[in-house]
Amino acid sequence: MNRVCKILGIAKPVVQAPMTWITSPELVAAVSNAGGLGILGFNAGFETGKATPEETAEEMRKMIRRTKELTDKPFGMNVMTSAFDRAGFSRSTIEVCKEEGVPVLAAIGTIDADQIREWKEAGFKIIYRDMYPTVASAKVAEEAGVDILVATGCDEGGGMPVEATGTIVKTALIVDAVDIPVLAAGGIVNEAMAKASACIGAEGVYAGTRFVLSKECRAAQATKYDILNTDADELIVLTEADGHLKWRCTPHKVAKAAIEENNKGNLKPSTGSFYKGMLKGDMEAGINTVSSAASLIKSIDSCEDIVNELARGYGY
Repeated sequence: MNRVCKILGIAKPVVQAPMTWITSPELVAAVSNAGGLGILGFNAGFETGKATPEETAEEMRKMIRRTKELTDKPFGMNVMTSAFDRAGFSRSTIEVCKEEGVPVLAAIGTIDADQIREWKEAGFKIIYRDMYPTVASAKVAEEAGVDILVATGCDEGGGMPVEATGTIVKTALIVDAVDIPVLAAGGIVNEAMAKASACIGAEGVYAGTRFVLSKECRAAQATKYDILNTDADELIVLTEADGHLKWRCTPHKVAKAAIEENNKGNLKPSTGSFYKGMLKGDMEAGINTVSSAASLIKSIDSCEDIVNELARGYGY
């Protein structure tokens, strides 16, 4: 058993990335039942956003309980560290996680050592993903006490780092710098890519795009078919968040308009509605964001088949 499996109490070193709205109890449970670790993202399973941290936490309690009905295996919750949680949404949700016995927190944001210590004292296992990972930040996270690090390269989908370092190099650098286990994130969509990351020291995968194209993912079929039918050379990359993030997208209205705004010097263009776009499949209403290796995915498969394929890359 590798260290990721031992720490998380899972059978296979495959962690499903928490992709906000498009995750759900059904997806998370399917990944966990297959031997990996499913993670509930922000607004996972929701149909409408909630106005307050308390309302959000109580709705998430329902999702946690629904997940428990579908699996008796470990699963996790996506949370933000204090610097990213000014409104207190994650603080409220973490209290619910304590009450409901969710064992794993998948954290993003700037490391707060006191907060990490508090979470550890509460009994959580912590997977940490820096939004802008560096060797220095990996060392800080290790010192703070996180259990597992995510090495995110610019090959990922979602809000990817602006630094142009690919997943394999980023993973190798972070593995070399720390002693705790590292998950590779970005472009790990099949056994071959998983094996490549294992060769340079990754002990598992943190996979997003691959699980969008799962039968259990609640993203619209239009979203899934759009990804399957987009060639690698058609993907476009836009800059957002005042230059702090990039998004790789299939070539539709909102993404194209954002590129035009970038060319005019606007580094904070609209990315539309993630809910209407990726979740509901209206490709004209929001971006459909994917990893650079999305075109290597050839079919929509069960989470069990996806977990098994990715795990083979790590010798399982």
